[in-house]
Amino acid sequence: MLHIPLLVIGVAATIAFLILRIKKGGLSAAIVKTGASVLFVLTAMGAFVDSMPLYGAPVIGFSKVNPWAMAYIAGLVCAILGDLFLDLKYVYLEDSDKYSFLGFSSFIGTQLFYFIGAFNCFRWNPEGTYDYRPIWVALIVAAIFVLVIVFGEKKILKVKFGRFKAISAVYSAILAFTTAFTVCCALKVGFSSAAGLMALGEILFLLSDLILSGTYFGVGKNKKKHILSNHILYYAAQFIIATAIFYIA
Repeated sequence: MLHIPLLVIGVAATIAFLILRIKKGGLSAAIVKTGASVLFVLTAMGAFVDSMPLYGAPVIGFSKVNPWAMAYIAGLVCAILGDLFLDLKYVYLEDSDKYSFLGFSSFIGTQLFYFIGAFNCFRWNPEGTYDYRPIWVALIVAAIFVLVIVFGEKKILKVKFGRFKAISAVYSAILAFTTAFTVCCALKVGFSSAAGLMALGEILFLLSDLILSGTYFGVGKNKKKHILSNHILYYAAQFIIATAIFYIA
């Protein structure tokens, strides 16, 4: 099993990063953070390899390889890029906006890949049933999030997106759509399955971003408790998604 030791090391690296980030931040915290992010990709790759039946061995106890699970790995890679760009905005202040937009775009890529994975890995619409309710539910949830971003940023979210309002609305719509769709998949096939783990990961991802929006665009929401909770939810989400790949059939 490759993914289990990688998961353990990744969790340890995440804890080390959180301690460094809260105590002093700086270059050392950034390096360890990068290491933790690389480890959730390696965990995902390990989980994909572990899901392959051993040559000449019975397939009992092993997941059947689903190549669409690679979409989740691609999404995790986009997340690393998103993290990198959002960190660079603090290094190159003159290009802060450019790196912010690149960060948003990378995380949009993450959610699009997660949706591709969910769409092709889980039986949300068994052949012959023509049940597209998960799609409609996801679209409604996405529309609600867009309305909140556009009309309720100050009264509901207590933030001010400014020039990032449009891309925030696009990203929020895609994140909400993917999260709702994945939850619907879990309801269809059972929360004890890979779909259930993916749904949990997406919910934690969404909660993390709700906190992050306050950190970036709110006032008084950039305290240690906000930073800590944001990162805990984010890394928990990514490692859960990475680990769940092993259970995709």
